[in-house]
Amino acid sequence: MGSTILTRSQSRAVDDIAIREYGIPGIVLMENAGRGIAELLLKESATGRVTILCGAGNNGGDGFVIARHLAIAGLQVTVITCTDPNSYHGDAATNFKIIQKTKLPLLNLSMPENLDRLISELQNSDWIVDALLGSGTQGAIREPYLTIIHAVNGIGKPVLAVDVPSGLDCDQGPTPDATIQARITATLVAAKPGLLTPEAEGYVGRLEVLGIGLPNLILAQVLAS
Repeated sequence: MGSTILTRSQSRAVDDIAIREYGIPGIVLMENAGRGIAELLLKESATGRVTILCGAGNNGGDGFVIARHLAIAGLQVTVITCTDPNSYHGDAATNFKIIQKTKLPLLNLSMPENLDRLISELQNSDWIVDALLGSGTQGAIREPYLTIIHAVNGIGKPVLAVDVPSGLDCDQGPTPDATIQARITATLVAAKPGLLTPEAEGYVGRLEVLGIGLPNLILAQVLAS
């Protein structure tokens, strides 16, 4: 699996086959992803405060799982949602509701008046988890993500990126004016072409490939098609 490379469309096919043909619930895949990334960060001897930036969709859902497991391990965790929380659906919505019930500190940056708090939250962090924009992202980066990406890079704190650094096109590579500069990128299932381009080196940092509990037959099926 470590040497396997999956494009955006292949990654989507892997998830679809796992859920529809193998009956693996999406929320199980999300749990495996988030727990694995949390364990990876803990192996980095992360202590103190961790700020988790959660975008829309399943990348944000992974961030909620990461937050829960880091909090269980005793870290101080703040979750920042960068979209209207009411827009979450499916597995991401389920994990957001869990986070709400655990009473972890939550800040919603989709509300303009809260953008001023972003810098102070980032400055007080020992680690930042980038769960903003996943491998499905294409094209120009829009607000508030553009401002958040610039703020994260300007702070200079260590960043762990979930699947791909936000702003990086998983097939083509980074967007030079709007890509998170990560210390570690924890990509899921397999490496993505855009992570391996020469231009991506300064954004990806150390690349770690994490499994999410998929049978090897699924990868073989997708790669053979």
